[in-house]
Amino acid sequence: MSQATPVSRTDRLETLDVLRGFALLGILAMNIRSMTAPLSAYVNPYALFDHTGASRAAYLFTATVFDLKMMGLFSMLFGVGVLLYAAKPTETGKPPRGLWFRRMSFLLLIGLVHGYVIWGGDILVPYALCGMILLWWVRRFPPWGLVAGAIFFLAVGALLTVGHGLSWDAMPEAERAQEAAIMMPTPEQARSQLSQMLGSYPEFVAANAPTVLMIETLYFLAFFFWRCSGMMLLGMALFKWGFLDGRRSAGTYALTAVVGVAAGLFLAGYGAAELERVRYGMPERTIPDLWNYGGAVLASVGYAAAFLWVIKRGMLAGLRRRLAAVGQMAFSNYLCHSIITAVIFLGWGFGFAGRLDYAGQLAVVAAIWIFQLVVSPMWLARYRFGPAEWLWRSLTYGTRQPMIRQT
Repeated sequence: MSQATPVSRTDRLETLDVLRGFALLGILAMNIRSMTAPLSAYVNPYALFDHTGASRAAYLFTATVFDLKMMGLFSMLFGVGVLLYAAKPTETGKPPRGLWFRRMSFLLLIGLVHGYVIWGGDILVPYALCGMILLWWVRRFPPWGLVAGAIFFLAVGALLTVGHGLSWDAMPEAERAQEAAIMMPTPEQARSQLSQMLGSYPEFVAANAPTVLMIETLYFLAFFFWRCSGMMLLGMALFKWGFLDGRRSAGTYALTAVVGVAAGLFLAGYGAAELERVRYGMPERTIPDLWNYGGAVLASVGYAAAFLWVIKRGMLAGLRRRLAAVGQMAFSNYLCHSIITAVIFLGWGFGFAGRLDYAGQLAVVAAIWIFQLVVSPMWLARYRFGPAEWLWRSLTYGTRQPMIRQT
């Protein structure tokens, strides 16, 4: 195997680490819904809590500001990752294809462990599969080719969503009932799902396994592959155009931020209002879901532009440093989200699942944000990598990576 080494700290692009840190923290604002309550409470605010007052406001806020936008931004940056990885120097002068596929294989393995034994909403497996199936093979495409591919993948995902809604009444009754138990559960079903979270650890793993299998097979083929791949290709194109690494003018970023965020959040907000109108029911929610599906693409680019404008202007240096540290340790911090919430909310931990409505969940999110913004820079002052990054790199390169930073 040709030799290559991990990216050194001096080689890292601050812009990408800052964006990655922001996206990673924002992802928690959505994931917390199914970390503190059943999956049905993620997609339907009527499933377990009273959809009123502060809880309703918190649900609508996260749906408008974070839903799909943070995953979209993180996917864009994951797409950039293959371009940076392919540019690594090797003894042969050839791109390190073998290392990339080793890297994705171990990401897949870690994702499977994470999904089945810690938290069922794992995203690592879809990312690893997209990385192996698509990203390496399209890395040399010109920017416009990547944009065309992004439009294609995102359009297929939207069409699959519409097709699913149109075929709802024609679905076999048992299959429709199984999906309805998640999308619009009865109170008895929601309480049963909650009791599974509050069982013993073996009971939790057994109850969690079917959901994980569904997410990593059917849902991957119907949604994740198309959505994540589309955003990854878009990120690759924007990087090749010099947008995501900060090479464009401050004015370009300001204009993109204003247009992207305003248009994206307007569409997402309209979709959220429409979802309330149909009470999140199937198949009526099919078209309302598409407003956020499209708006999130604009908002993801707009959020990136807003942070890049801040960086270009040299503003918020302290916050940027902390976000960059969170982003540099994104893998560790992502797994940390799952471990912390599992200990607090699952039955084998403190068993607080189902006790916090959406407003209370955001308080937990804020506490974890503060913790990681404080601890991540402290960790990186002593160590070269986060613990998960160190393990991943050591497995990829087949040798124990030096962990302690040399002073």
